[in-house]
Amino acid sequence: MKKSSIVSIFSDFILKNFKQFLWLFFVLIIEGSMAAVSVFSLVPLADFLLDQSLQKPSQITKVVTAIFEYSNIAIGFWSFGLLFFSSNLVKGILDVILRYAILRIKYAVIRGLIGETLHIFFKARWEFFSSSENGLLLNTMNKELNTIGDSLGHLASLFAQIIQLAIYLSVPLWLNAQLTFSAIGLSVLFGLPFLLFHRLSYRLGKQNTETANVVMGTLSEILGAARLILGFGKQTHARDLYLERLDQHVGTTLRSQTLMTAIPKLYQPFAMLSAVVAMGLALSKGVLISELAAVMWSLLSSLPILSSLLQSNITISNFLPSYEQLMLLKNRAAKFEEKEGSKEFVVLQNGIEFQNVSFSYPGRTDTLKEVSLLINKSKMTAFIGESGAGKSTAIDLIMGLQIPDKGEVLLDNLPLDQWRQNSFREKIGYVPQDPFLFNDTIRKNLLWSLGRATDKDIWDVLSLANADRFIKELPLGLETVVGDRGVKLSGGQRQRIALARALLRKPELLILDEATSSLDSESEKLIQQSIERVASHTTIVVIAHRLSTIAKADQVYVFQSGSLVEEGSFDSLSRKENGILNNMLSTQQFSKTLNAND
Repeated sequence: MKKSSIVSIFSDFILKNFKQFLWLFFVLIIEGSMAAVSVFSLVPLADFLLDQSLQKPSQITKVVTAIFEYSNIAIGFWSFGLLFFSSNLVKGILDVILRYAILRIKYAVIRGLIGETLHIFFKARWEFFSSSENGLLLNTMNKELNTIGDSLGHLASLFAQIIQLAIYLSVPLWLNAQLTFSAIGLSVLFGLPFLLFHRLSYRLGKQNTETANVVMGTLSEILGAARLILGFGKQTHARDLYLERLDQHVGTTLRSQTLMTAIPKLYQPFAMLSAVVAMGLALSKGVLISELAAVMWSLLSSLPILSSLLQSNITISNFLPSYEQLMLLKNRAAKFEEKEGSKEFVVLQNGIEFQNVSFSYPGRTDTLKEVSLLINKSKMTAFIGESGAGKSTAIDLIMGLQIPDKGEVLLDNLPLDQWRQNSFREKIGYVPQDPFLFNDTIRKNLLWSLGRATDKDIWDVLSLANADRFIKELPLGLETVVGDRGVKLSGGQRQRIALARALLRKPELLILDEATSSLDSESEKLIQQSIERVASHTTIVVIAHRLSTIAKADQVYVFQSGSLVEEGSFDSLSRKENGILNNMLSTQQFSKTLNAND
């Protein structure tokens, strides 16, 4: 168990939730007071049952009878019994309120942790997400955060139980200190060996977290590859792979949960033995039966608390790996935090420029090598080249998702990191090659880009993207739910909605990554016309393998193995003898001829 982890827990949990703990402390004082009253109320009832004439009552019974006589309450079994019942009823109600207060703290902490974690994650550069295992992120945000919440709930309970125990034991200490100290001493002595299990609990918790990461990663992978799995007929293999990794996780979980359950269960007999031994000592000393009953009632009420304290110790040791993983991810995300400039981006004045930009991913050779290029305002710029040539990396650099190893990316002649990143990104319309749609209506998918858009704005961009016709034919129109990642629509339909979503915000910079690759020739032609219409007042960057997509480009950059090998207008490069673009055009034309002959 790391000391730094414990310090972090108390810092993140108690100090950040100080008001909730004050409220919890207030409830505990009232609940503890009623617990004391419930114990005291047993004494007169026991005295009356032993001797109805109350010839030799205890001091507590004398006080209670005096209060009853002053209040004109008849002294007898029913009055003493009603006092005992009502005090325990109020205590039970306060126990429920106490549990509610602890649960409020638990969920306030979970919500705070989730909000804080996502805030830190989304302040990080794209490199943090691309270099982190999906299963690790999903498991941390799902299972491990719940584990942390449950365990911090135990920590709140631990705080409550310590105060409760102090109040519960104050009564028997006042009634008979020797008897109480004997019971406490024996309980602590018997409990010490159980504290040694916290190291085992920590190891099991770490294994539990690691296997849960693998399980969540496998599940995410096979669900994401469902079409591929079905297409290859590998359903049984996918199922067996997941179950194999789940079995490993279940084995660790069973050992961990068994340990947490076993500790309090095994401790309880020893705690009861402590009380019995203490009671035997008290009887040999001639303690009053009524006081002995009150002391035993209080001690027996304390037994579950003592057992729970031991369980809390094991639970906290078990959850520390979850907490450490969360802190590790948060610290890692913080290292990738974007450098945020102060200059607010409003409109593109000049353009975007790469000055000798080089970039490489960790453990790989340069993806981009001393690339210099210029994207002029209100012009269409095309990036073409083979797969892996560096086109998409260049786009990531333009959007500030990655930062260059060497050189600079300039936005209107200023380094990109001098601008407030989101002020620039909010003016970008981005259509990726694999468009992502949320599992919601078409309308809400579009409004995600610009929440204040009107119906007229929506239908205008749908028309521009050639998506209005098929949406009008849908029974629910804009209210059609598209399914997870838009699975209920065809690839071409998804891409047209993604294009409409990008156009809805009237972007200063429109980035199209193979935006027409899934469309039929007629739809592609219509979208090309749409792009040409917005090109007069929008800066467009197109990534394409289909050369017909960039035929109208003002400037073409040809990437090859991370370097710029050709640049110029489409017309000039297409006529360049032995040029790369010219060769690509010739190859595509040859393919068309073959298709025509078929």
